[in-house]
Amino acid sequence: MPELIPLESLTRDDSAPFELVPGEAGSGRSVSIDLPIGPPLVAESPLLTAEPRARLSKKGRLLKAFLLDRPVWVTWQVTYNCNYGCSFCTYWQNDFQPHEENSLHDFAVGAEKLSELGSLIVSLAGGEPMLRRDIHQIIEILAQDHFPYMTTSGSGITPKRARQIWEAGCWGVSVSIDYADPDKHDHHRGVKYAYRRAITAIEQLLSERTDPSYQRVQIISVLTDDNLEEMPKLCELARDLGVYWQVQPYSVMKTGNEKQRHLPGATELLLDLKERYPETVHANRVYLEKFEEAVNDGIDGCIAGRAMFNVDNRMVVSKCVEFNETEPCGSLRDHSMEEVLDRLHDANERNTCTACWYSCRGETEVLYTPRGFYHSMHSFLYQSRGQQGANGNGKGGE
Repeated sequence: MPELIPLESLTRDDSAPFELVPGEAGSGRSVSIDLPIGPPLVAESPLLTAEPRARLSKKGRLLKAFLLDRPVWVTWQVTYNCNYGCSFCTYWQNDFQPHEENSLHDFAVGAEKLSELGSLIVSLAGGEPMLRRDIHQIIEILAQDHFPYMTTSGSGITPKRARQIWEAGCWGVSVSIDYADPDKHDHHRGVKYAYRRAITAIEQLLSERTDPSYQRVQIISVLTDDNLEEMPKLCELARDLGVYWQVQPYSVMKTGNEKQRHLPGATELLLDLKERYPETVHANRVYLEKFEEAVNDGIDGCIAGRAMFNVDNRMVVSKCVEFNETEPCGSLRDHSMEEVLDRLHDANERNTCTACWYSCRGETEVLYTPRGFYHSMHSFLYQSRGQQGANGNGKGGE
């Protein structure tokens, strides 16, 4: 029987041994969160009037959206509430109340409007998505026409909830682990047992999959100033667990702290890992090639608003997750998709931001280069084999 994780790991710990500095990110929580959050569960999700669109049909609609120069990737912040206090993020300091956030009906309306563009990759994030008690119903709504993925710290994952997520139609789950050293990971996530909870979540997600031929589990790591040497260990951890590994660089936009930019040498190291562990490193080679340029000089030509955009926890649309308050482009609740798309195109034409190389930007942006498109097809449209997991429970490819 696996070692039980104490219940205190579900909540932020503001005491020693983390020695957090007052006033800095991760220094303490201003609000308490009742777990889980969101509206009460309903027997059936709204507007689910038909069978989900067939897998190949959705892939065809995604490819058509790409060829027609429409958005292909949407990040959707299902909640900005979070029960962690990560040193490289300040989202957890937001004080959103459950009644302010999207209802299931909002998600159904939004998903239907997104369908006018095609079948899109919808990355569910936050905050901590697992704080929503109805996350599996949100996924079920989106999976009708789209490809829902989710990023989580691992908090809130149980065998039952893992199976609900897969049965709802989730295509993949990324679990955040930034240090192979459990104490370092716990420190920077601001929660005791964060590492153990993440590993347990990965094991549960793997074991509860309903169709391993397409359901993916991966570790995602944020590259900062002090964890470059951890990257090979994290890649090997992912390999040993039988999951994929993804990495993205810290962006100063999260906290304003310039000191957390990653150290030189990242591109060379990551490309070496890609070469050594091609079945584990789930990142486009062209995306990895640009890490040093992105962090040190910035990369022009951001396609936010053109090929990708963000929807926040109150249905506000923006070109990017970091601009939902400063540059809103309408609302999926109040505006037509055509109106929203026109505003997104205007925002893209004015876009001069070079501050990030998040995976949602970089992995999408390299699709629009011949080499990047070639290297991404395996990840976006085709999976040649079922992801086995350490327990070897894959069922083969498509």
